Amino acid sequence: MKQLWNGVRLAALAAGAIGAAASTAGAQINFTGNTFGCFYMAATAPANCTGLLTSVAGSTAGSGLSYTGSTFNVTSNPADGLVSIGGAPASPNVNNLGSFTLTDGSHDYTGQQFALFVNFTHPTGVAGNNLYTAMVTGNLSNATTGNVFIDFVNTPHNYTFADGTTLSFGVDDVSLDDHISGASAVAVTGHGYANVATVPEPSSMALLGTGLVGLVPLIRRRRKA
Repeated sequence: MKQLWNGVRLAALAAGAIGAAASTAGAQINFTGNTFGCFYMAATAPANCTGLLTSVAGSTAGSGLSYTGSTFNVTSNPADGLVSIGGAPASPNVNNLGSFTLTDGSHDYTGQQFALFVNFTHPTGVAGNNLYTAMVTGNLSNATTGNVFIDFVNTPHNYTFADGTTLSFGVDDVSLDDHISGASAVAVTGHGYANVATVPEPSSMALLGTGLVGLVPLIRRRRKA
């Protein structure tokens, strides 16, 4: 009985080695894509930005709050799977989730809502699509000092891609202040963790095979006894 148990334990260790090799958060994963967004006032978020605006007018002519999209090409940290998209505002925006520009903080934007669409072009989506889109919504509110605060839904969004890669990703809230005069631009940033399932290495498969083969004579002896 002891010999049989030792054989089972060996096979279990071999299987465990394969399990460790088959899933790792340390793999370096590349994410590319782009973002766009729009303001809305409806009770439910829009399916896309068709017919909606990328800016909200302020109190004076030529003022308001506007959004500009971005492109990104980022790679996860191989040590812990961390993915960060947080580049500074630029023209054009690169490696952030877009940016907001405020030129009238005295206007009350409370009640406006914003829909941020994130398109992943790599990895591809679960259906093998070249474009995998996710949406995150945010509510706008004003502070008495002239600030505009965009409160995004911070619950991590979980994405699964066609190659087995998973991404748990959240968007950070945004705060803008134009000091009543002038203008300010702030990037939309996000962070999360990626994980990818990998194919077991041949050496791991051989290890499992060795463990299972070793069980055969032990089981036979047990039956004869």
